[in-house]
Amino acid sequence: MMSWAFNATAEQVRRSLKINDWPWLDKVQVFFIVIAVLMGLFSLFFLCIGFTATGGTRETMYKDDEARCGGKFACVIAMLIDFFLIIAWLFIISIVSWLCIFYYFFDRLCMNLPGYTDGDCIDLHVFWPLVSSFANSNLRMCGGDVQQFCALTSTAFSWYVIGWVGCVLIILGVLLFFGIHASNYAHIGNANRYVELGHLRIVEHREPGADRNSKNANGRKDVRLPEKYELQSTQYSDSRANYSMRTSTSRQAEHMSDSVSQFDYRRDKRLKPVY
Repeated sequence: MMSWAFNATAEQVRRSLKINDWPWLDKVQVFFIVIAVLMGLFSLFFLCIGFTATGGTRETMYKDDEARCGGKFACVIAMLIDFFLIIAWLFIISIVSWLCIFYYFFDRLCMNLPGYTDGDCIDLHVFWPLVSSFANSNLRMCGGDVQQFCALTSTAFSWYVIGWVGCVLIILGVLLFFGIHASNYAHIGNANRYVELGHLRIVEHREPGADRNSKNANGRKDVRLPEKYELQSTQYSDSRANYSMRTSTSRQAEHMSDSVSQFDYRRDKRLKPVY
């Protein structure tokens, strides 16, 4: 779209200034093609990182510390690319916005013309000092010239508006990728901490029973712990066996949270020893 809009602008300027040929016009076309290819490659790169750092794929690929370090590094590189792409596209959309404004005024000039006769003219001589070094025209267009100018103005204005909308969508897409990569970076680095927090919660819940056992060792009369503490001790042993692996993933953390949520966290009334 931007390429078609630029072609209309280049043709309009060439006819208005009566310039025969622009040798660099083909290079600009190649530049637009290169930008499109690069954006396609960046999109594939971002999608690959997103797939490898999300859900079950993260469990398979980032088991070891070295793999997690590599995944976090890839997310950082992706976030840096996102940042520079956002800056670049903000610059592009600012240029497109100015072009949309200029072509809006040109389109209004063309709409106010009663016809395209020799008596109906558009005088842009005010811009003559800017193009006097290479222009072969006085920037006064009448008849057929003004008709061509208005036709190219309408075409370019339409494509620039569509290009502006496309720039907005691209910026929103890059921002979405940036948020995804930031969240994946946090998930890769912090998945094991969820399991560690679950371990700490269970250990804190078992401390009262441990204190009472230590008192019993000092010669006091034995006090039997409630059955739910024995059940929790058994569940803790099973969960510790399940989560003693080196890998700590989001699914393991979810399973751990489910097992912890089964415990009763209400304040318990401790049994007093009977002497």
